Amino acid sequence: MLSLNERANDLLEGAMASAKQVLHVPIAMGEPEPFTKSALHSEMCVLIGFTGDMEGQLIIDGGTQAFSGLGGAMFGMALEGEMLHSFVGEIANMMAGNLCTYMSLKERKLDITPPTILMGDMKLFPFVAGFSVPIGIEQIGQLNIVLLIHTDKAG
Repeated sequence: MLSLNERANDLLEGAMASAKQVLHVPIAMGEPEPFTKSALHSEMCVLIGFTGDMEGQLIIDGGTQAFSGLGGAMFGMALEGEMLHSFVGEIANMMAGNLCTYMSLKERKLDITPPTILMGDMKLFPFVAGFSVPIGIEQIGQLNIVLLIHTDKAG
């Protein structure tokens, strides 16, 4: 039986692989770091919950400029307002969906919740493990993937 750290590492690897597959622009993936903060302040981020063998949240934090620039790079036009919110939600859906597929190849079951766009201060608790991975996008800015694991049922 795999430890929580090994299963969390699979989840982290899956999230990083998903970002590379979904973001159709050149990216520079940073090194994963433990995430231990109890709060997150963001101009704009998107949160998708996951349930199944592990429960937690995938957060993609980037701010309006980075998300709008990403939309411009991927679709040829900068996005704003409701179109930007829709785009951010769809990027999160695609990344979370790819993460579920990746985890199924590791014989783990995950389901996702609908995306929620968040702005401002958020309290993050409780979680048993957390990771953050910076993603640099040339001439656009930076996104951060934050993975929070609340429970691990596969232990």
